[in-house]
Amino acid sequence: MFRLESIKKYVYLVLMVALVTICSCTQIHYSTDPDARLYFSCDTLTFDTIFTEVPSRTSSILVYNQSNDYLNISEIRLREGAGSSFRFNFNGKIPNENNELKNLEIAPHDSLYVFVELTAPENEDNLPVYIEDELLFTVNGNTNGVLLNAYGQQAITFRSHSFASDTTLTKDHCYLVFGYLHIPEGTTLTITEGTTIYFHRDAHLIADGNIVASGTSAEPIVMRGDRFDHINDVDHTPYDYMPAQWGNIYLQNSTSHYCFTHTHIRGGSLGIMLIGASRSNPTLQMESCIVHNNSGYGLYIQEGVAELSNCEFSNCGVSCLTQLGGELQATHCTFANYYPWGMREGPAVAITNYVLNGNRLTAFPISRCVMENSIIFGSIGTELELDRDTFTNANYNVYISDCLIKAKQSTLPYYNNITWSHNQNDLIPGTTLYESDTVFVNTSIANRDEDGYFNFQLAIGSRALNRANKSVSARYPTDLNGNNRLTDGHPDLGAYERMLPNQ
Repeated sequence: MFRLESIKKYVYLVLMVALVTICSCTQIHYSTDPDARLYFSCDTLTFDTIFTEVPSRTSSILVYNQSNDYLNISEIRLREGAGSSFRFNFNGKIPNENNELKNLEIAPHDSLYVFVELTAPENEDNLPVYIEDELLFTVNGNTNGVLLNAYGQQAITFRSHSFASDTTLTKDHCYLVFGYLHIPEGTTLTITEGTTIYFHRDAHLIADGNIVASGTSAEPIVMRGDRFDHINDVDHTPYDYMPAQWGNIYLQNSTSHYCFTHTHIRGGSLGIMLIGASRSNPTLQMESCIVHNNSGYGLYIQEGVAELSNCEFSNCGVSCLTQLGGELQATHCTFANYYPWGMREGPAVAITNYVLNGNRLTAFPISRCVMENSIIFGSIGTELELDRDTFTNANYNVYISDCLIKAKQSTLPYYNNITWSHNQNDLIPGTTLYESDTVFVNTSIANRDEDGYFNFQLAIGSRALNRANKSVSARYPTDLNGNNRLTDGHPDLGAYERMLPNQ
């Protein structure tokens, strides 16, 4: 038994020595073929527009060795050297101060990652500036590589900033907000036509003072997220189309006044929050505005006074409009909710005069709610919710007239001359066909090249055509796009007038 164990140990030792000897004699064979080259997952790596002095997202390139031998990469470098705006690392290795790496290997039929990012330098021009470089790889004396390019946009950056006095923002600059931008009580922020304000993730606009945002149809004011790149999905969806790219707009001083004209607000979290008090209400005027694609509310009014005309509120994760107490006048507005980014928590429009928290009811009297010549529509069966407190008899002064509403027909006294939509799952009476409402041009992300991304203008044959109250339209003769809605004598419901071919 002892002799057998000794033999086993001896054989094992011999095998190990042989294995070590074989491995030590194996040498890596590097190709010296002058035609050997590397291949790349792209020939040009393009970064979407980035803001100067703000690092870009990190992008990647795959480098392939398609030969049967190891390749020695004698050098990897950026063409512009130490002066380049780009940065890279190859398979986790960081280049020297001249943006160079030396003598790296890549195995046969293998691939490795290069990660690239950049910081655009500051410039004096408000227009985007083109930035270019090249990432070069040298193998056996041959050099090839990948072109790198981007546009750098100069911006005035606000980092958790509070204005000390009245301030005006103009289209001569674009603006980037980190953290928050605050308007103190007693001051006014004026925003002129054509101005764009970009908000970084979780950045907010907080107003204790006043806001006067005066855009035009040709040069609207834009408030949006700061990402210009696309999601890696089948639709190559821009992040600018996505909700929750930035924070909220808080209009929270009960004695302040907020006025928005031709202002496009999109891609936020809770949209606009207008918060007042029982004895003092802030006032909000919105004319020809678009509030689109928020993960929460579009416009939330709590004991405020709001006047809305020619406005589109669309695609919100909760409601496009919620009124909790206060006053509201909405004329020729489109409330359209086809939110595609998850389950929604409410109808397109909700009007209520109380909040129930456990067994405690808090009344929020509605002194006035008038909605005229508007559209309340969306992807669920009931897109309007009127919820009245029946215990305290708090005011619920609601009047909705000459509107297209996606809901079951109601005989409640709040309604006058309503065009009720059939549920899309209902059979057409006397037939075996299902009812289908075609109201808007495009209610999805699909067909955006042909019809526009979520185009809430009126479709051919829309049930909203020619149904507006003419006397109400006469007070608002121009639609959101600047078209005259009185030209044909039959104005349409909602924010958009459908123009005939010869108009």
